[in-house]
Amino acid sequence: MKCFEVVKAVLDVAYAQIPGDEPTKDAAVKTALQAMSAQYRQLLTSGGPDFADPVTRFAYVYLYVPAHAHWIHELLEWSPDARLLFEQKRLRMTCLGGGPGSDLVGALKFMATRGLTPAVFCEIVDGCIQWKQTWSDLSYTLEWFSALHTDYVIHDLADARSWSAPCNFSKADLFTINFFASEVRHIGQRAEEYFGWCFSQAKPGALILMNDNNDSRFYEWFDAIAAGCSLEPLLSSSGTRKIYDSGEQLSALGEYHERFDRNSKLTGDLAWRVFRKR
Repeated sequence: MKCFEVVKAVLDVAYAQIPGDEPTKDAAVKTALQAMSAQYRQLLTSGGPDFADPVTRFAYVYLYVPAHAHWIHELLEWSPDARLLFEQKRLRMTCLGGGPGSDLVGALKFMATRGLTPAVFCEIVDGCIQWKQTWSDLSYTLEWFSALHTDYVIHDLADARSWSAPCNFSKADLFTINFFASEVRHIGQRAEEYFGWCFSQAKPGALILMNDNNDSRFYEWFDAIAAGCSLEPLLSSSGTRKIYDSGEQLSALGEYHERFDRNSKLTGDLAWRVFRKR
């Protein structure tokens, strides 16, 4: 299983949903890619892009999902404690801010690479209802060899009333937080309250995996939240991450690789963490 191949199938469906003829679609995607780069330079003040627009969702999947999925796979490889979870017969996984599906794709790549076949029960939690369709398209493309059950939960961090939507945080063996902390850092106290609420429900022994930008304004903020929620750090580092996998090729994106004057992300300056709930 390769991330770029999965993403190509999703992009085919997402591209068909963008209105207009091909030149109109391509022009819209190019504009969205440029706007997205500018938006991510303002995370501390305005947060991430508005994903209600299908063009913006297409641009995000194209630009970020392959690398973000691979880096979850990589972090699982680096964590002996996480690897043990996937050797169980059953695994419950919660992806906070995981709407695009990259966290789960990374976990499935890890399982495929190691030949592990637990039954996976995955709860994808996000504030954007439109990502649910993207995930449905993504899951439809997967030819998976063991039991895989997913649920999609809408939680809007800015609206604490939405947190009452039914979820299974107390049952999760594994939480992933993949470039989500930086997306919501600008919300401030309400985001801190949300993470605190999530982790207060986590059972003892649950693992929390976090990848994000290597910016102290993000990771020090998240580390402080973790320390206040009885999360024990097991792995903490930062640095340049690349996709070191000869099977992951940009060419797998086919014609999209040639159209947009912008390649999918292959490298990043990241901070990463693995915590255990005490």
